[in-house]
Amino acid sequence: GIRSYRGCRKCFLVSPSCIMSADFAIILAILQVVKSTAAAVSLDADHALCAENESDSLVLLQRSAARSSSTSVAQCSNTAPVQVFLDVDDTYKSSGGLPPAGCDGLYEKDVIYPGMAQFVLELARGPDEATNVLQPAVMSARPDGLDFLKVKEDSPMVAAMAGTQSSDDDHADYSRQNVDSQIQMPTDLKSYRYQDGEIPKIMKGGVSWRKFGLNTAGSMYGELSDGFDFQKMGETKYNHVRDFFESSPGASDACVVFIGDDGQGDCSPASYKMRRLLKTGQQQLGLKAAFIHRLTCPEKPNCLASNNVPDEAPIFTFETYVDAARQAMQQSFISSAGFERVKSSVVSFYTTYCDAMGATKAPETISQDGCLQLKESLGKDGPIEAVKDTSQAGRRFGAFCSQCCIGGQPTGAHQFDFDGYTWRCHNMYHKQSRWKWPMSASPDDCLNHCDSSR
Repeated sequence: GIRSYRGCRKCFLVSPSCIMSADFAIILAILQVVKSTAAAVSLDADHALCAENESDSLVLLQRSAARSSSTSVAQCSNTAPVQVFLDVDDTYKSSGGLPPAGCDGLYEKDVIYPGMAQFVLELARGPDEATNVLQPAVMSARPDGLDFLKVKEDSPMVAAMAGTQSSDDDHADYSRQNVDSQIQMPTDLKSYRYQDGEIPKIMKGGVSWRKFGLNTAGSMYGELSDGFDFQKMGETKYNHVRDFFESSPGASDACVVFIGDDGQGDCSPASYKMRRLLKTGQQQLGLKAAFIHRLTCPEKPNCLASNNVPDEAPIFTFETYVDAARQAMQQSFISSAGFERVKSSVVSFYTTYCDAMGATKAPETISQDGCLQLKESLGKDGPIEAVKDTSQAGRRFGAFCSQCCIGGQPTGAHQFDFDGYTWRCHNMYHKQSRWKWPMSASPDDCLNHCDSSR
């Protein structure tokens, strides 16, 4: 019956040709869905048609039929612990516009998006600024069978979420990639991992805890069989969220927030099923909200924001993490002070990598269009007040501009000192060595990286 129904993708309102060969149980389920609201019928029927197999289609149709006759579904509690799952490419860090990873060319490859880590922390803390939180975890379409694509403990992504300064060996790339941007977190912040059965510890104030950071062990990945099929990618992520609530101890007391992008499978009908997923044995949604990074690249799926729809978790779209935090504050998902901390993180990045007019000072990190996008986003709250960036990247720019340039022009110096090492003026990310000839900065180097305030 499902097989016949799945073949009629254009007639979810149950035309005779769709139901002639369907068995009685399926017909009843379809008819019950039709009795519900038109919006719900359209959404659930589309999801049923897109399910991976017949049993999943039947379950979805029956669940939809039950909704139509049951009490209304509650939104996930705003006071519950929040498990943040987030995509990697073009969500956590930029793909640099290089397929198949993604298509965002506003930032160079591997640059951590400004404000991302602070926003994730604020979502985990919630509107009451909890100090016992769940560690965020990756939920990526990267194939699980390819270990070299997984996020490891020594990854720059882990350092970025922890807000730690980088080591001597890698801090040049970390400066370029915005890895060592600082995160504002309380000194008494304690974090826990869902897969270790620690959600109840948050509720009871467990003694054993960890520093805040990315939960690499609890991160989830895609299937090799998903290939480049966005529908399959979305189905895998939906299954991950469902498994979280069905298998994680204490998950029924928590909520999930998903952060993704509209470049691949995060906007497929399969992913949208997350919005209506119920906690096991409850009439409460498991997903608190989804935040979808709206990319500027062409030929991508169309992801629409949706809020205040009965029995569904809201979807918010954003271009910058300031925009995401602003919407989260308006929905009381984070505090107003939390929004200001996210904004401060983005302002710090903007002050370091962009000038006051929105021109890039670091084309190796962010493009002109990227700076203009940040300027517009930050400008929604009034004039942008520059702040002194004390991160490693900010101090690197300061050392370069004070020793290699003056008044926007090269001084003729071949090197500058920074953090106990000698670096080339020709490329501020190269250490001086026998393999790299001493060279002074070019006029373009000084023009791009420095302004009158340095």
